[in-house]
Amino acid sequence: MAEMKLVSEGTASFDTVKGYIKKTQFFSDLEDTDAENLANWVKVYSAEAGSNIFTEGSTDASLCFIAEGEVAIFKETSPSEFLKIADVIAGGTIGEMAIIDGRPLSASAIASKDSKVLMITRNDFDKLVKENSNLAVKLLWRIAQIISLRLRQTTGLLAEISLSQST
Repeated sequence: MAEMKLVSEGTASFDTVKGYIKKTQFFSDLEDTDAENLANWVKVYSAEAGSNIFTEGSTDASLCFIAEGEVAIFKETSPSEFLKIADVIAGGTIGEMAIIDGRPLSASAIASKDSKVLMITRNDFDKLVKENSNLAVKLLWRIAQIISLRLRQTTGLLAEISLSQST
């Protein structure tokens, strides 16, 4: 399986990251100074189709923003079988739960199209929270909104499944 590659380092990386941050829906209303501050914590990776973004059960948590492309999310159903549970397109995020609770990743993510992924590790996220509480609150608020939306969708899906099984 292909691996992700760091896009660039140094000043070029900062400008690249800042550009992607401003284009990503998650950060659409982020002020320029916040985007610049966040760019110090985020790295941009290139992921060819088929590249592993992260693996279910891993404790290497990162919050990921899909800047370009598409990522498929898989849940392991047995040691050799996986169930595709979602496609996350450009503008979407993955890894929110593990970045918050520190528990192992609940699913795997694989680039289904050539993609650009912005990542902030759990360690860097924790440092950001301590060093820039205003920016951290904005990020945590957005993460809470995403998790709430996904919980609502899951609740609706479970209700539909329950109804279909009872008839």
